Amino acid sequence: MVGWHLPFYHSSGSASSFLDHIIVHYTSTYTRYYRIVDKYLLPLLKDQTLIKIDQKYINSFAEILLKEGGIKKKGLSPKTVTDILCVLKSIFKYGTENGYPTPDINGIKHPKKYQKNIKILSEDARKKIEKQLIVSEDLISLGIIFTLFTGVRIGELCGLRWGDIDFKSSIVTICRTVNRISNLDPLLTAKTKVIVSEPKTEHSLRLIPIPSFLMSYLYERKSNENCYILTGTTKFTEPQHFYMQYKKYLQKNGIEDYTFHALRHTFATRCVELGFDTKSLSEILGHSNITTTLSVYIHPTIQQKKKLMERLIPSCL
Repeated sequence: MVGWHLPFYHSSGSASSFLDHIIVHYTSTYTRYYRIVDKYLLPLLKDQTLIKIDQKYINSFAEILLKEGGIKKKGLSPKTVTDILCVLKSIFKYGTENGYPTPDINGIKHPKKYQKNIKILSEDARKKIEKQLIVSEDLISLGIIFTLFTGVRIGELCGLRWGDIDFKSSIVTICRTVNRISNLDPLLTAKTKVIVSEPKTEHSLRLIPIPSFLMSYLYERKSNENCYILTGTTKFTEPQHFYMQYKKYLQKNGIEDYTFHALRHTFATRCVELGFDTKSLSEILGHSNITTTLSVYIHPTIQQKKKLMERLIPSCL
C-alpha cells in the first residue's frame, strides 16, 4: 500500500526480526498471520492507495477471495476469508494507534459461515472399535482409545509423554502440542517444520481425569516418563504421520472411515448423553467458552432425541 508499510514487514517486504524474539508457543499464530499477509493481503493491496481502500473495496476484495482466492482459482472458505479480514483490521488498528493514516473499514461484512457437520462414530462402529482396542498391544491402538475416552486433539496426543500422566490421581496434564507449520526462514529449503510447544490458549492447558479402566490399560503399557506415549521413545510422532496410521488401522480392521477428529466429537456427544454438565465438558475439551461446546461438539443421536420426545405426555395421563 502506497506510503505505508504493514507492521509485519520492513520496507523491503521481508519478514521483520520480530520472529527471532517471539515466544515459542506463539510461533504458529505468527506464521499463520505472516502467511495471510504474504499470500493474500500484499498481492492484492500493496499497490493500492489508501484513499481507495474503503468498505466497498474490502467487501469486493472478500468476494474475490470467496470465488477464486485459493489454489487454481478455487474459492476460499468463509472461515479463511474471515481470518484474512480480521488480520487486515488488526493491521489498520495498529496503524491508527501509531499515527498512520488508515481507512475506516469497521463496516466490512464478514462472510456467512456454514457449520461443517462432522460425522461421529455410530454406536455399532464405536462398540466394534472399543472391543478391538481394549485387547490390542500396539501404540496406534493406545492413541485411538486414549482420544476416544478423553477427547484430546491429535496434536495434543502426539505431544503427550508418560510423565504427563499422574497414575496416583488418575489425571493427565495437557501441556504441549505438536504442529507442522510454514517455515519462514529464507535460508532453509524446507517449506514446513514441526514444532513442539504449549497449546495456543490458556484453556487448552488443562487437567483431564482419566476413567479407571483406561488407567489400568495405560498402567500395563507405561514407559519412562520422558518418553512420548505414541512412540515409547524420546522422539515424538507428528500428527499427519499418526493420522495416516489411524486410517490404515480402520481399513485393516474393517471399520467405516472416520476422521480422527470424529473421535473427539464422539467423546463429547457421549459425555452429553451420559449427563455431563456443559461447563465440565467444556473444560475437559479445552474450550474458552461453553458456546463452542454446544454449537460444534455436541451431536445428539436420533435415539437420544426419541428418548427426550417420549417425555412429552399429556398431563391427564
